Amino acid sequence: MSPSSIEAVSSKTYTFIVVGGGTAGCVLAARLSEDPTISVLLVERGPIVDGWAANVPLLSSNLNDQKAPVYKWQSAPLTGVNNKTITMVTGKALGGSSKINGLLYTRSVPAEYNAWEAAGRKGWGWQHVEPYFDKSETNLTNPTAGHRGHAGPWQTQHVKKVRFKPVSNTIKAAQRLGIPYIHQANDPASPVATCTRLDATIDSHGHRNATSDAFLPSELIRSRKNLHVCTGTLVSALVLQGLKAVGVYLQSDYDTSVSQRYQAHVEREVILCAGAIATPQILLLSGVGPAVHLKEHQIPVVKDLAGVGAHLVTLPLQDHITVPLIYQVPVMDSIAVLIANPFIAVKELFKYLFTNKGMFGTQVQHANLVLPSALLGENSHIASHKDLDGYDPSNIPDIEVMLIPVNPTDHQFDGLAKWSGTFSYLCTVLRPESTGTVRLASGNAKDQPLCDLGILSNSADRIPLRKVLRLAVALGRSVREAGYPLKDIIVPADETNEALDAFANDNLTTTYHYSSSCRMAEETAMGVVDDELRVHGISGLRIADASIFPEIPACHLQAPVVMVAERCADFLMR
Repeated sequence: MSPSSIEAVSSKTYTFIVVGGGTAGCVLAARLSEDPTISVLLVERGPIVDGWAANVPLLSSNLNDQKAPVYKWQSAPLTGVNNKTITMVTGKALGGSSKINGLLYTRSVPAEYNAWEAAGRKGWGWQHVEPYFDKSETNLTNPTAGHRGHAGPWQTQHVKKVRFKPVSNTIKAAQRLGIPYIHQANDPASPVATCTRLDATIDSHGHRNATSDAFLPSELIRSRKNLHVCTGTLVSALVLQGLKAVGVYLQSDYDTSVSQRYQAHVEREVILCAGAIATPQILLLSGVGPAVHLKEHQIPVVKDLAGVGAHLVTLPLQDHITVPLIYQVPVMDSIAVLIANPFIAVKELFKYLFTNKGMFGTQVQHANLVLPSALLGENSHIASHKDLDGYDPSNIPDIEVMLIPVNPTDHQFDGLAKWSGTFSYLCTVLRPESTGTVRLASGNAKDQPLCDLGILSNSADRIPLRKVLRLAVALGRSVREAGYPLKDIIVPADETNEALDAFANDNLTTTYHYSSSCRMAEETAMGVVDDELRVHGISGLRIADASIFPEIPACHLQAPVVMVAERCADFLMR
């Protein structure tokens, strides 16, 4: 693949310019360029990452690898959690976070989108969005299922075999607590309380199927003369004429000095797909955002749009709240076996090389539990879920327990025997009330913005967090009572509110699910885009990424992001 240089694309005019070649941008650029009569420029700050390890599901999910294509920086102090800071991570490559995430493909329940429509988001109910989920997907596991896609470029499949005993034992424990096991994830007819094996974006060759691989493979980029992909290039701001977007300012991301700025011009529209952190940053650097904040950085105010990044007035940036419980398990029952036993590591590697199967060919997280916390009663058992309609906006699950056969933190545990592995329950609040902000650190586009995730800034989130922590403790207890040797490493001291709150404060982390920083809502309701993703008050400009979600979806985000990109393409090509 030979992407265009910054010099080659500058001073030219394109029908559309897509800013950000991440999860959404690759989809949008591919769809728009299907029409040979229009020209598309896709600008991505990161490089093309297509080495062997980048395609191996297990290896490419390691964010702690020094070679991982990621940006890392610290969040602002969390005032709700004793001013703790959290490491933030986003993808740094064509394909964005779909190159480095956990590969999970989750759509959320239909009620999620029906709630958007009920709140005024015309055309965003389940009946409207489901066809766009289907359009992008080819599901390899259920080739005839009516609720899945079968002709899209993005391949998905679910885990055929749960290979780690703590996971399979927890699935049984969940059923003992009244949480049903379902065989097909993402079935809209499923109950809202479920335990299931998860779908993943892994193709038929056992490779990670990032959106860059699925929608913008190298052969497509070479063959489409109307598509220009410019990597290693930063969009420092929009070119605005009055209240109209007419292009973008470009600069090399590799030049550490004060870079020369180039311009690319647009005939119809610029679409921001830079993600929930960079999209509001670009708007603010362009003079679109809260006037008070722009003036702090001596940026001329083009459009006073209070909802951008949410400085001072409201706080839309959201992330799922997550706290891990960690246990010691036999090393054979954990991914740690690949480090502890070189023979098994080599065996699994050859299995993958010759069959595309085995431990290297699957995602880390094989299964999860998702449910509304209101269902949990005494001892974390649930009442009947049969009458809870998955299409009803009042029934959206608000907690998840992820089953992870590894230590998800960067902590090293003293006294952990070499023959032992780790297993974790990631206890997650899916519908947090807490929100945060994206603000400029400076007027330099290369500086990471100041991100206050606002986690637990709203004390209401303590209630579902305590419930999901108690549920995880109950799962661990049930697994142990059934005879499996779970040994506590990081667990709450007890189940009082005080102990659970202290445990959460000490161990809280992020799911890297940044969203909702440029919400789809009326401008008077602190929205940034309308129901067709047009930025309020600025013509020729739309946003299509996780920043537009009215509220953070109760699922892992890459599938909803792709759905948004597919919808945006249809809006633009009408």
